[in-house]
Amino acid sequence: MSIFKTVASAALALTVLSTSAESGVWDDYTSYDTLYSRGYWRLDLNQHAGGVQSCESRTVNSSDYVFNMFTLSSGDYVIQFENEGWDFGTEELNQDFVVEIDRRGAWNINGTKWNNKIRTIVTPPNNGLSRFFNEVARGNTLYLRNDRGVEIARFSLRGTSATLNQHRACERRIFSGFRSNDPFN
Repeated sequence: MSIFKTVASAALALTVLSTSAESGVWDDYTSYDTLYSRGYWRLDLNQHAGGVQSCESRTVNSSDYVFNMFTLSSGDYVIQFENEGWDFGTEELNQDFVVEIDRRGAWNINGTKWNNKIRTIVTPPNNGLSRFFNEVARGNTLYLRNDRGVEIARFSLRGTSATLNQHRACERRIFSGFRSNDPFN
């Protein structure tokens, strides 16, 4: 792994929030609108209690594993994997996992697991986050591995670039009420 990727992975890991209070804000949504769909990818605008919104890009592989990327109206980002066959219990537990795109080098991620999900929450600014999303957008295959390097699932990234372009438009929509239009601030 390159020194940059090691530093970026560390930066991504350092910005993780693993509090259960954070998860309650966006895990359950009251309604959603599908804004875009292509191949196995779907982009939804989720409405949550208290006026919180999220943009959710998700894909499902042939084994019913789900890869989700959320942008929350608070500005946080979530990288999440789920499978109905997982049963981690109802208490959030720390769990490291590994993501690799096209064998470019591993992203060692600190996250949490609970119920049937494993995820990490990232608060910008974070150079590792931008690099991660760029690799996803340009990649062909994403591999999810446990912290020992054993492959759990793989996802085709066909259609990802177009979906993430639509995801950025969704982000502008949900940030319009939360961020300043001052380009110098």
